[in-house]
Amino acid sequence: MCGILFSIQDSHGTLTDKYTRTWATLQELNSRRGPSAQDTHTKVTQELPATLTFYGAVLHLRGDTVCRQPHVTQSGNVLLWNGEIFDGIAVDQHENDGEVLMAKLESISEEPLSDYPRAFLNIMAKIEGPYAFLYFHASTKQIFFGRDCLGRRSLLWHKSTENVDLPFILTSVGYSSFRSDLLPLDEVPADGIYSMSLAKERTLTHYPWVSALEDQPEALFMRLPFGRVNTTMPTEDQLPPAFAADLKLDQAHPEIAPPMTDDMRHAVAQLLEVLGDSVRRRVQDIPRTGLPHDARVGILFSGGLDCLCLAALADRFLPEGEAIDLLNVGFENPRSEKAKAAEEALALKRLKKLQLANGQGSSSAVDASKGNAAKKFNVPDRITGYESLKELQRIAPKRHWNFVEVNVPFEEATAQRSEILERIAPLDTVMDLSIAMAFWFASRGVGQIKMEDGEMTPYTSQAKVLLSGLGADEQLGGYSRHKDQFTASGWEGLIEELQLDLDRISTRNLGRDDRIISDHGKEARYPFLGAHVVALLSSLRVDLKVDLRYPRGVGEKILLRHMARDLGFVRASSHWKRAVQFGARTAKMTESGRSEIGQAVVDRSSP
Repeated sequence: MCGILFSIQDSHGTLTDKYTRTWATLQELNSRRGPSAQDTHTKVTQELPATLTFYGAVLHLRGDTVCRQPHVTQSGNVLLWNGEIFDGIAVDQHENDGEVLMAKLESISEEPLSDYPRAFLNIMAKIEGPYAFLYFHASTKQIFFGRDCLGRRSLLWHKSTENVDLPFILTSVGYSSFRSDLLPLDEVPADGIYSMSLAKERTLTHYPWVSALEDQPEALFMRLPFGRVNTTMPTEDQLPPAFAADLKLDQAHPEIAPPMTDDMRHAVAQLLEVLGDSVRRRVQDIPRTGLPHDARVGILFSGGLDCLCLAALADRFLPEGEAIDLLNVGFENPRSEKAKAAEEALALKRLKKLQLANGQGSSSAVDASKGNAAKKFNVPDRITGYESLKELQRIAPKRHWNFVEVNVPFEEATAQRSEILERIAPLDTVMDLSIAMAFWFASRGVGQIKMEDGEMTPYTSQAKVLLSGLGADEQLGGYSRHKDQFTASGWEGLIEELQLDLDRISTRNLGRDDRIISDHGKEARYPFLGAHVVALLSSLRVDLKVDLRYPRGVGEKILLRHMARDLGFVRASSHWKRAVQFGARTAKMTESGRSEIGQAVVDRSSP
């Protein structure tokens, strides 16, 4: 992973104070993403005339040695690369994927001007993996830039008009619009590849991502590596029988599971193979940069179904004696604690009355209340996390699982709030902040682990690669809105909602999460969003992924639940979806935040 930063500035103009402050700020922010090495390269073009400045900050995660950026060739081509090539272009374990990509691009460098964009897009379309990049092609005097089709890497821009005025800036990370002393930034859409000729007009050309079903014979475009969601609706004879009508929601225990059809067995085997390969590609060959016992891989671990399956699959592809960090975050939430204290006080009062009525003393009740008072960090995800840890230890007893309790006091969360707001920019909603706070503290990895004697000891995760289960709920019907659509419009409405989720995933979460997690020099990887996984899940008949005839904890993500049982999980196979902001209790921390709406813009005046 890297931080990339690029600007075009008028060579004959005077650098404004605002531009100078902006560049210095962005350079410092991008350096956090790449602590292994940082370099700058400057090029002056006579055509505009303009000065092109390239800055790259590298986090060493591929190859035997640190490969510095920007990549510059003798022919004058320059590449800034923030990505991972997991498939599509061969990258040996000893090679750096940025260098391999640069060699590929250099091989077409002498293509005629009219043919060059097509040749360039053909190479980029082969890449399976997350990326954001900037490439300057010297002979055609063009720059190309963009993000992968799912927007898994952040890229922001400053551009004044459609006929791009100078300065023009691209950057991996930015700041909020409240920084009026700096140039404004917006997110580059993950809707294709852009190019700009360094001529006086400086107009942008857009090469969009296009699905396999769309035909654009006269235009250049990027072909999506997966199809649209399968619209085939199941017939009655293809569906397993529904549960009895009188089976209530709270009766959906782990041992209660729908029977598996032959189609479902085949789908489970396919998912296990394809998701397993996606995990393997994302955990193998990570360079060891710390001490021999340091974990190289961490998992953002709520204890839920998605991250638990990723942990079990990662166990298959990492050396047996190597630790895996399970990063579990919990926040002190004064509003929740106040409500809990009131409930406990009422329960204690009732217990004391009962004991007195039975002629018993009340001291035992008081002592019990003191001993059993809930810890302020014992949030829902902490409870689920420890339950799932036990299942992991049962199916993979030889693995050293570091369950990292990342406990965040209210004062610390409040102190870091403004900094986290800056990192999620240009997003600025209450929901974005709540989710980002959980990921920012979890990925920092500062917490404690329980030793064999039961004592807690401070621990800081050194893992640079963090696996996330993001993408599972969107593709497998894990959200309540999927249930709402199924109830209102049946299978057809559910299919439409799944397609909508896939279409908008690049605009919702991933750029924000990349900016947040990389602030600590860590890289998030998303096995559920590997192109082969998305292609498989899109191709499957809808009922093989989600069957909402069944109750909560059974029907949503039914395919993943069956796979979890195959992996050996029992209790966790029935876990419900819980949004991270509620599982970690970052949402509505104060009484003033009680009425906050998730899509509302954050009130910066309140804590």
